[in-house]
Amino acid sequence: MGVMSRIGRGVRKAAAVPFILVPWRQIKESHRAIEDQARRFLSQAQPTKAAEQQVISDGDRLLDLRAFAEARGLSDGQAWALLAKRRRETAVAAYACFGLAWASFLWLLYQLATVSWTSSAIVIVMEFSPSCVLFFLMAFKFALDNFRLRMLRHATASEFVSTNEPFWPR
Repeated sequence: MGVMSRIGRGVRKAAAVPFILVPWRQIKESHRAIEDQARRFLSQAQPTKAAEQQVISDGDRLLDLRAFAEARGLSDGQAWALLAKRRRETAVAAYACFGLAWASFLWLLYQLATVSWTSSAIVIVMEFSPSCVLFFLMAFKFALDNFRLRMLRHATASEFVSTNEPFWPR
Protein backbone atom coordinates (compact mmCIF):
# COMPACT_ATOMS: atom_id res chain seq x y z
CA MET A 1 0.00 0.00 0.00
CA GLY A 2 2.94 2.30 0.55
CA VAL A 3 4.06 2.42 -3.08
CA MET A 4 0.56 3.04 -4.41
CA SER A 5 -0.15 5.83 -1.93
CA ARG A 6 3.16 7.53 -2.81
CA ILE A 7 2.31 7.30 -6.51
CA GLY A 8 -1.19 8.73 -5.82
CA ARG A 9 0.26 11.64 -3.85
CA GLY A 10 2.77 12.32 -6.61
CA VAL A 11 0.04 12.34 -9.27
CA ARG A 12 -2.10 14.70 -7.17
CA LYS A 13 0.83 17.08 -6.66
CA ALA A 14 1.70 16.99 -10.36
CA ALA A 15 -1.92 17.63 -11.31
CA ALA A 16 -2.13 20.56 -8.87
CA VAL A 17 0.89 22.40 -10.30
CA PRO A 18 -0.95 24.03 -13.24
CA PHE A 19 -3.69 25.25 -10.92
CA ILE A 20 -1.17 26.69 -8.46
CA LEU A 21 0.55 28.62 -11.25
CA VAL A 22 -2.65 30.32 -12.44
CA PRO A 23 -3.09 33.81 -10.90
CA TRP A 24 -6.68 33.26 -9.71
CA ARG A 25 -6.88 36.47 -7.61
CA GLN A 26 -5.82 38.65 -10.51
CA ILE A 27 -8.28 36.93 -12.81
CA LYS A 28 -11.13 37.55 -10.35
CA GLU A 29 -10.11 41.20 -9.92
CA SER A 30 -9.97 41.67 -13.69
CA HIS A 31 -13.38 40.02 -14.02
CA ARG A 32 -14.87 42.41 -11.49
CA ALA A 33 -13.26 45.42 -13.20
CA ILE A 34 -14.59 44.36 -16.61
CA GLU A 35 -18.07 43.80 -15.14
CA ASP A 36 -18.04 47.25 -13.52
CA GLN A 37 -16.92 48.91 -16.74
CA ALA A 38 -19.57 47.04 -18.75
CA ARG A 39 -22.31 48.08 -16.30
CA ARG A 40 -21.13 51.70 -16.45
CA PHE A 41 -21.01 51.61 -20.24
CA LEU A 42 -24.49 50.07 -20.53
CA SER A 43 -25.96 52.60 -18.11
CA GLN A 44 -24.56 55.41 -20.26
CA ALA A 45 -25.64 53.80 -23.53
CA GLN A 46 -29.23 53.15 -22.48
CA PRO A 47 -31.57 56.02 -23.27
CA THR A 48 -32.96 58.04 -20.44
CA LYS A 49 -36.45 57.97 -21.89
CA ALA A 50 -37.69 54.84 -23.63
CA ALA A 51 -40.51 56.86 -25.19
CA GLU A 52 -38.02 58.86 -27.24
CA GLN A 53 -36.89 55.69 -28.99
CA GLN A 54 -40.40 54.54 -29.88
CA VAL A 55 -41.98 55.29 -33.20
CA ILE A 56 -45.09 57.29 -32.47
CA SER A 57 -48.23 55.66 -33.80
CA ASP A 58 -51.92 55.93 -33.25
CA GLY A 59 -54.41 53.12 -32.60
CA ASP A 60 -54.56 52.00 -36.25
CA ARG A 61 -50.79 51.30 -36.36
CA LEU A 62 -50.29 54.39 -38.51
CA LEU A 63 -47.04 56.28 -38.01
CA ASP A 64 -47.56 59.85 -36.88
CA LEU A 65 -44.74 61.60 -38.72
CA ARG A 66 -45.62 65.04 -37.33
CA ALA A 67 -45.48 63.83 -33.73
CA PHE A 68 -42.24 62.01 -34.52
CA ALA A 69 -40.70 65.20 -35.94
CA GLU A 70 -42.02 67.26 -33.04
CA ALA A 71 -40.57 64.87 -30.45
CA ARG A 72 -37.14 65.11 -32.04
CA GLY A 73 -37.21 68.83 -32.82
CA LEU A 74 -37.35 68.38 -36.59
CA SER A 75 -39.40 70.27 -39.14
CA ASP A 76 -41.87 68.38 -41.32
CA GLY A 77 -39.52 68.70 -44.28
CA GLN A 78 -36.63 67.27 -42.31
CA ALA A 79 -38.77 64.38 -41.14
CA TRP A 80 -39.86 63.60 -44.71
CA ALA A 81 -36.23 63.84 -45.86
CA LEU A 82 -35.21 61.45 -43.08
CA LEU A 83 -37.99 59.09 -44.11
CA ALA A 84 -36.94 59.20 -47.78
CA LYS A 85 -33.32 58.57 -46.82
CA ARG A 86 -34.29 55.57 -44.71
CA ARG A 87 -36.46 54.21 -47.54
CA ARG A 88 -33.49 54.42 -49.91
CA GLU A 89 -31.24 52.72 -47.35
CA THR A 90 -33.66 49.84 -46.79
CA ALA A 91 -34.16 49.40 -50.54
CA VAL A 92 -30.41 49.24 -51.17
CA ALA A 93 -29.94 46.83 -48.26
CA ALA A 94 -32.79 44.62 -49.49
CA TYR A 95 -31.38 44.42 -53.02
CA ALA A 96 -27.84 43.83 -51.72
CA CYS A 97 -28.97 40.99 -49.46
CA PHE A 98 -31.09 39.54 -52.25
CA GLY A 99 -28.10 39.61 -54.60
CA LEU A 100 -25.84 38.05 -51.98
CA ALA A 101 -28.44 35.36 -51.33
CA TRP A 102 -28.62 34.39 -54.98
CA ALA A 103 -24.83 34.57 -55.35
CA SER A 104 -24.28 32.28 -52.37
CA PHE A 105 -27.02 29.93 -53.58
CA LEU A 106 -25.52 29.73 -57.08
CA TRP A 107 -22.06 29.24 -55.62
CA LEU A 108 -23.43 26.42 -53.47
CA LEU A 109 -25.01 24.80 -56.53
CA TYR A 110 -21.74 25.13 -58.43
CA GLN A 111 -19.82 23.52 -55.59
CA LEU A 112 -22.32 20.67 -55.39
CA ALA A 113 -22.12 20.13 -59.14
CA THR A 114 -18.32 19.99 -59.19
CA VAL A 115 -17.54 18.14 -55.96
CA SER A 116 -17.36 14.37 -55.85
CA TRP A 117 -20.35 12.85 -54.12
CA THR A 118 -18.84 11.88 -50.82
CA SER A 119 -19.35 13.14 -47.32
CA SER A 120 -17.70 16.43 -48.31
CA ALA A 121 -20.82 17.36 -50.31
CA ILE A 122 -22.91 17.08 -47.15
CA VAL A 123 -20.42 19.25 -45.29
CA ILE A 124 -20.58 21.92 -48.01
CA VAL A 125 -24.39 21.96 -47.87
CA MET A 126 -24.42 22.15 -44.07
CA GLU A 127 -21.86 24.98 -44.08
CA PHE A 128 -23.37 27.23 -46.72
CA SER A 129 -27.11 26.62 -46.57
CA PRO A 130 -27.51 28.81 -43.48
CA SER A 131 -25.85 31.74 -45.22
CA CYS A 132 -28.21 31.42 -48.19
CA VAL A 133 -31.24 31.30 -45.90
CA LEU A 134 -29.91 34.15 -43.78
CA PHE A 135 -29.37 36.44 -46.78
CA PHE A 136 -32.87 35.69 -48.13
CA LEU A 137 -34.40 36.40 -44.71
CA MET A 138 -32.45 39.64 -44.34
CA ALA A 139 -33.59 40.72 -47.82
CA PHE A 140 -37.19 40.01 -46.80
CA LYS A 141 -36.78 41.94 -43.54
CA PHE A 142 -35.36 45.01 -45.32
CA ALA A 143 -38.10 44.81 -47.95
CA LEU A 144 -40.69 44.65 -45.15
CA ASP A 145 -39.10 47.68 -43.46
CA ASN A 146 -39.21 49.53 -46.78
CA PHE A 147 -42.88 48.60 -47.20
CA ARG A 148 -43.65 49.91 -43.72
CA LEU A 149 -41.93 53.18 -44.53
CA ARG A 150 -43.83 53.47 -47.83
CA MET A 151 -47.19 52.79 -46.17
CA LEU A 152 -46.35 54.79 -43.01
CA ARG A 153 -47.77 52.09 -40.78
CA HIS A 154 -46.71 48.99 -38.87
CA ALA A 155 -47.58 46.32 -41.42
CA THR A 156 -47.17 42.66 -40.64
CA ALA A 157 -45.28 40.23 -42.85
CA SER A 158 -48.51 38.61 -44.02
CA GLU A 159 -49.91 42.02 -45.00
CA PHE A 160 -46.71 42.70 -46.92
CA VAL A 161 -46.89 39.42 -48.82
CA SER A 162 -50.61 39.71 -49.61
CA THR A 163 -50.68 43.38 -50.62
CA ASN A 164 -51.48 44.66 -54.10
CA GLU A 165 -48.64 47.17 -53.80
CA PRO A 166 -45.43 46.38 -55.68
CA PHE A 167 -43.37 43.83 -53.80
CA TRP A 168 -39.96 45.26 -54.68
CA PRO A 169 -38.55 48.04 -52.50
CA ARG A 170 -38.26 51.47 -54.02
